[in-house]
Amino acid sequence: MQEKIQNYGICPKCEEVVPVRHVEQDGRMYLSHECPQCGTTNVLISSNAQRWRFKRELCNYKGEAEKTCSLRCLECNHGKPPSLVFLDVTNYCNMNCPICLANIPAMGFVFNPPMEYFDKVFRHLSTLNPKPKIELFGGEPTVRDDLIDIINLAASYGLQARVVTNGIRLEDEEYAKKLLATGTQLMFAFDGRSPKIYEKLRKNPRAYEQKLRGLENVRKYRRSKITIMCCAGLRVNEEYIGDLIDFCHEGRDYIAALDLIPLVETWGPDTVDAGDTTIEDVERMVRDAVKGVEFVPAGTLCKFQTFLDNFNVGRLTFGGAHPNCESVTAFISDGTRYRPISDYLKRPLTDVVMEALDLDQKYGEKIKRSLICKVFGKTGRRIILLFALLNFIRRNVKLKAVFGDKVLTKSIRILFGMIRGEKTKTLFRKYTQCQNILRVIVLPFEEPRCVESARVVECPASFAYEHPVTGEIRLMPVCTWSIYKNSILRATTEKYGVAKHSVQLQVPEHRV
Repeated sequence: MQEKIQNYGICPKCEEVVPVRHVEQDGRMYLSHECPQCGTTNVLISSNAQRWRFKRELCNYKGEAEKTCSLRCLECNHGKPPSLVFLDVTNYCNMNCPICLANIPAMGFVFNPPMEYFDKVFRHLSTLNPKPKIELFGGEPTVRDDLIDIINLAASYGLQARVVTNGIRLEDEEYAKKLLATGTQLMFAFDGRSPKIYEKLRKNPRAYEQKLRGLENVRKYRRSKITIMCCAGLRVNEEYIGDLIDFCHEGRDYIAALDLIPLVETWGPDTVDAGDTTIEDVERMVRDAVKGVEFVPAGTLCKFQTFLDNFNVGRLTFGGAHPNCESVTAFISDGTRYRPISDYLKRPLTDVVMEALDLDQKYGEKIKRSLICKVFGKTGRRIILLFALLNFIRRNVKLKAVFGDKVLTKSIRILFGMIRGEKTKTLFRKYTQCQNILRVIVLPFEEPRCVESARVVECPASFAYEHPVTGEIRLMPVCTWSIYKNSILRATTEKYGVAKHSVQLQVPEHRV
């Protein structure tokens, strides 16, 4: 019998660490906080309890919690090696969205540290193995005129830095050209194709046209494809989600992914007419927009450990994520529109994923006993696994839809390419009709009241910061960062001061 592991959360009233458990009411799932001082407080975490439970079943997740931690993140250094590290670079911003908690009005002080701080952080992150991807965060990073210097500094330590931006400053063509010349990838905030969305969500309808001009410049000068980030909210932009997917298809030459962030209420009354939006709400929005869409937990991807260890798949950003965290799906272009990946399968996506997980586990044991693997090593393992994979594909994939003509010839070329260790993504782009794939992922926008230790203990994404007492560079799970962020960044400002000279808050004069 499995030993019960205690899950912990943050009391929404006194903000102390307290025991939590999951409670289902009226088909919804709540996180119930059992605080000795404040009593019991329930917080909505899913609008669809059945779907919430199914994700755990798919990942064979046991009990309330499989692992836990103290949630005393300032006393810890997050033992999970991160694949993705966020770094706050400023809290200046050229917008003032009412939903934002990361700008100067919301935080009550200025955070805009000098290069000395970034040099220390990057030096530490460069010692991690493997080196994580870096996402420069804000505020709005592009208001710093030395942002390109920060990107280049990261590169000097062998770190690839992406920029999370609202895109406003990128309407300045010369600036966009200089920024994109660094080769940095962009996470571009775009909530849909209507000024009404930006009036409602950002109190700034003009931002819509500014963002469109910024995207035009990105398309012109980008060196790699970008990710569109969209805050998805009930009664805000759910009717525009289908059009946003169409927009991504129209821009498939420069847009690779769509990240949808459920809008969680952090604002005062009468500010934004929207309640809490959960991951399952966003999944439903996408399903309503495009029939046949199926989502699976992003954490399932790392469970294909046998295949990942033996083929050049590349690092999975959300590998190891909790089943109730990120969920993912994919769309494939037929040249006219994006079609859900389910259209290319003979069975539902979840059934295919479940069979694939069983296959991975079965062959993980089989190759340990195989004489071919003992004699030929990794090449032998690849040969055995590829024959298993070919049979799996034959059973589950509509081959004509994926390969078009010459199915056998193209399959063999992919087979030999994988045996040689070529990148799987490159091979599929070369020999299949899946030339333009849009990855869609739903990212939890966690607030302290939603946090639970079972979800953050294995989180593969972290914020990097300098500990205010020890001065060490440490890591903290993304979802708990908002609990400690203000006190940490205030201490950083007190130590390093503020690089005021490097802030650019004005958009180009001819656009005003």
